Amino acid sequence: MVRHPRIVLLGLPGSGKGTQAALIAGKFGVPTFSSGEYFRNLRREGKLPAEIATKINAGGLVSDEDVNIIVAESFLSTQGAQAGFVLDGYPRTVAQATFLDQYLAKQNLSLTAVVDVDIPVETAFQRISGRRVCPADGSTYNIYYSRPEKDGLCNICGSPLIQREDDREESVQTRIATYEGITRSLGSYYAAQGKFVVVDGTRDPEAVFSEIQEALNDPA
Repeated sequence: MVRHPRIVLLGLPGSGKGTQAALIAGKFGVPTFSSGEYFRNLRREGKLPAEIATKINAGGLVSDEDVNIIVAESFLSTQGAQAGFVLDGYPRTVAQATFLDQYLAKQNLSLTAVVDVDIPVETAFQRISGRRVCPADGSTYNIYYSRPEKDGLCNICGSPLIQREDDREESVQTRIATYEGITRSLGSYYAAQGKFVVVDGTRDPEAVFSEIQEALNDPA
């Protein structure tokens, strides 16, 4: 049975990595780090450098060096992460994966598994470009399959829904192309280490989570 897993989650935007990260963290009592959420928080607080914000909004990647430093200093070096963790959205390049392996090796540690939450490109596009968010209470909707009761308005508080800059169609297309052209290669990188697992991300989140647990030899 895995007690303190160190897991990387891969998958197209909209694959449900964030949901699975939360489920894994709750099951095993380990912290999770989302690079995307980290940068979004910095942007909300006005602490994100303009050049990085512009790149993220357009669906591009932050430089390997910047991301490596941020993840190492803001998360991996913290006491809570020493006994296991879930990384969502990092690494995204082979250079980042190599840095992570080397960082862990210095502490006589290594990743437990790398899980690819697999969905079709068409599904990813609809899940992200169709997403609408309530700026007041954070509730989320989708114009394709989870529409609000009143078009464009939050069911809970009635506030007008918004679309995040990085959820716009042009940005989503770039994000998907970036994943397919760069991050997808991490599958081969981690498969060579015998740590790569693919699960079907089109199913119910609980079913996906069960498959992940089976892959970790930790049945529910």
